[in-house]
Amino acid sequence: MIKKLSIIVFVLILASCATWDEDININPNVPNGLLDSENDNDIDPSVFLVPMLWSTVSGFDYLAWNVMPAVCEYHGKTKSLSQGNRHKSWHAFDDSGFWVNMYSAVRVIKNLRNASIKAQDTRYEAIANIWESYTFSMITNLYGDVPYFDPISEDPPLLSKYDAQSEIYPALLEKLKTSNLILERSDAPINQGSDLLFGGNILQWKKFANMLRIRLAMYMADTAPDQARVILNEILKDTETYPIMESNFDNATFKNDAVERPSVLYNLSKAKIEEAPFSNVFIERLITLRDPRLPVLAKPVRKVHTDPSKHVLPSNPGPVKYAGHIYGITTDNAHASQWNGGFPYASALGDFFRKEDVTGQPLIESASTPTLIALYSEQEFFIAEAIERGFIVGNAKSHYDNAINASFEFYGTSFSSDGYKGAYGTEGVSDLSAYLSQADVDYNGGRDKLTLIAEQKWLASFFLGLEPYFDHRRTMLPELRVSSGAENFGPNGSGSKFPSRAAYSDSEIANNPGNVKLARAQGFDIPIITDESRNEAKMWIIRNNDLQMPIFQEPIYSSDYPIIESITGSGVNFKAWYDNHWKSMFWFN
Repeated sequence: MIKKLSIIVFVLILASCATWDEDININPNVPNGLLDSENDNDIDPSVFLVPMLWSTVSGFDYLAWNVMPAVCEYHGKTKSLSQGNRHKSWHAFDDSGFWVNMYSAVRVIKNLRNASIKAQDTRYEAIANIWESYTFSMITNLYGDVPYFDPISEDPPLLSKYDAQSEIYPALLEKLKTSNLILERSDAPINQGSDLLFGGNILQWKKFANMLRIRLAMYMADTAPDQARVILNEILKDTETYPIMESNFDNATFKNDAVERPSVLYNLSKAKIEEAPFSNVFIERLITLRDPRLPVLAKPVRKVHTDPSKHVLPSNPGPVKYAGHIYGITTDNAHASQWNGGFPYASALGDFFRKEDVTGQPLIESASTPTLIALYSEQEFFIAEAIERGFIVGNAKSHYDNAINASFEFYGTSFSSDGYKGAYGTEGVSDLSAYLSQADVDYNGGRDKLTLIAEQKWLASFFLGLEPYFDHRRTMLPELRVSSGAENFGPNGSGSKFPSRAAYSDSEIANNPGNVKLARAQGFDIPIITDESRNEAKMWIIRNNDLQMPIFQEPIYSSDYPIIESITGSGVNFKAWYDNHWKSMFWFN
């Protein structure tokens, strides 16, 4: 039986954990020096589990809110001109602290692994390796070639060399496979209170490892299809050895709380929420599909226009109205915020993610909104795509339908709820079967099947960490559009192309310039020498992808805008712009 530390030492460890990321004198291979003591075998590895999980989650949570939803057209931001949804520059990616946060997390992961080795507890060692692989998957998917083998070594050098993504991916996949094999289905649960993902359930950790293998295999499928095919078949032909997620019960979600680890959505100010209402693209697609997730994901608008010749009106047929803020305007912040009357006329985050009082302040229960890591529905969409692309044999429609149902169940939707009736009135669909039978949803209804899968996956993946960006960059489906004004920003940003990566951290450029220079010159399909080239240079996993986005004609301020009462001459061309260009923003019209 594993011995535990005394309460006094336990408290000291937790107190020190809060300062590890800031103390440059700490040996990254020894958890605060405790494993050098004469009683080092008495260490309970579980004391390092919460700090390990939180170090990663807290490092990407804000990025997942502030940038990812805008990049993938979930949000139509009313401010921050330089955000990704206007395809200008990516400073919000670059300045997010993500690089420093993730490499700090790697150090904390190493603490758990070394503690588990000392305690001879292979369960925690395998879990540390799984979480490390997840953390590094985000790092390499965002930046491309990055330091990997040096940072995870027992004696890392001061200046880490950059490793090729084509070598990092196989290493991550092998580590995940090995970790799955180390863990036994019959293993006793780990500490339930410390495991804020799965409550100590070892089988669910195995499933998570194999879900990550499926995810990474699909991410590299265009570049290394043969290797991807081998991995997918190995897992899906032997789910006894390589178990996979079987229901929403297996979802990997980090359990936030109201005391020590609140959800980023609880910490956001009212002003920050008002910078990011849902986009017209996201809301309109939910409405056109009579989707039951609409009243769960989004709040009704606070104000409603009545004259379609002057403003954009909500298009949902029910009495409770939903609408989005226009996506991708390249005008300045003040003018962007004035579109269609601004935030009060657009839908914001719904109660599933953020419950608020009447003043817009979050309720305490919102602090416990979980952080999404990997979902059963995501896995099912991957499998449907893999079947459709011929990587594996199976019934793609069954997995596609199952993924949609899983997403509905995850969000607790109902076709008979007051929320659904409020959104769609008498024009909603009756049940899941009727939803799946719609022409735009039916897997055998004639639409391109890969587009069907990608579209429904996009709807199901809101706020799923960084994955919606990685996944869309890989497939460029559904065909998210970009505004005509974005083309003006090619020289200092991505222009009308979907951005390929984030820039290396300023701290890394300052501290490790030689290795950064080498990575920029050799790590991508073109050398990175300017802002433009760094947003077009393709990393290994997307070298076969075309990142050019279809373009729509954005409105000119203020003549093409909806009427702004305080501005003479505004809105004179609004109706013409709306009739000619509004629907061109959507791939589904």
